[in-house]
Amino acid sequence: MVRLPDTRRFGAESSAIGIPGFAAGAPPTVEAFDRLLRQGDDSTLYAVLRSAPDARTYARLWQALCEAVDRPSGAEVAARAFALPVVVIASAERDSTIPGVLPDVGEIAALFERHGALGPTRNFGLANVLCAPETLEAIAPSAVLHWAQPDALHPAPKQIAPGAIGVAKGSEQAHLRFLVGAGIAPADAPSLFETAANIGAWGKPLAQCLGRQLAQPGLQLLALPRPPQNLLAARHAGRFAQLDVAMQLFVSNAVRTIRRSSGDPVAIVAAHDNGDLRVTLSSPFNVGVVEGFRWPLHPLDDLADIERRMLRLLDECRVGDVRVIEAAMPDRDENGRTLYLQPRNTARFTASH
Repeated sequence: MVRLPDTRRFGAESSAIGIPGFAAGAPPTVEAFDRLLRQGDDSTLYAVLRSAPDARTYARLWQALCEAVDRPSGAEVAARAFALPVVVIASAERDSTIPGVLPDVGEIAALFERHGALGPTRNFGLANVLCAPETLEAIAPSAVLHWAQPDALHPAPKQIAPGAIGVAKGSEQAHLRFLVGAGIAPADAPSLFETAANIGAWGKPLAQCLGRQLAQPGLQLLALPRPPQNLLAARHAGRFAQLDVAMQLFVSNAVRTIRRSSGDPVAIVAAHDNGDLRVTLSSPFNVGVVEGFRWPLHPLDDLADIERRMLRLLDECRVGDVRVIEAAMPDRDENGRTLYLQPRNTARFTASH
């Protein structure tokens, strides 16, 4: 049962209701998205997404959009661009920078072929960079479609900007980057998204390969790759993976620190009115010992799944006092600071887990 309220704001755009193919209450059509994509009308496309009145409708719209981007063009062969999310966990003895350029991208491409991830895909290529999330987010959906069928007006990109990673001295942090590439396969054959879906076959070798290529003295690094997806779907998959890993790092480190200084912590899980889910760990004996983690909810996030993950993680870390707040909490405290709840100011809202 979901106890956290959904504090996301949906239905911000109402003008999309009159667009053909997006009638109120009717399921979205792939054809309607296909028309907007081929017209290059990304502003209307985004308006359609903003018009979703709830998370379920947004997810249906997004799925239809992704299907439209992946829709066969009618040609015998299809070019498919993809992005493979990689969560990089890093810590360093001093402030460091991980370059966004890969020394040997050919080694990575050969790894996919050697482990059978390519299937019938041919002319497979990877950009020799780690792409930052902001770069991927800036690619318009219509561009993703046209890159699969490049022409003089919509050429495929020659370069993807590298996204260097700044690693601050101290505790582990989770960073998100993407490997971006493309391949050509018969239109009726399994796509790379299907043939590389079994990450168990190539995930560990790729993690080891990236670890070797990005290694530096004084830097501890672990790369956690996820399966490739189209350039739209990979964005949310990568974001979710990064936040999930960051939450695990936060809880395990904070529980250890609080236990070492002042005994078992109290955990409070709450939804805030700016769309955040937050986990706060604090000492019941020292009000100055407070550690907080924010999960900004995306329209595609599954609230029930994230709540379960949070509670399961706290249980695995043997946190005995876990309190779930069933009312929406403010974003800021009375002093204008980000609000991380403590037991003394949540008593009337609290339901024990």
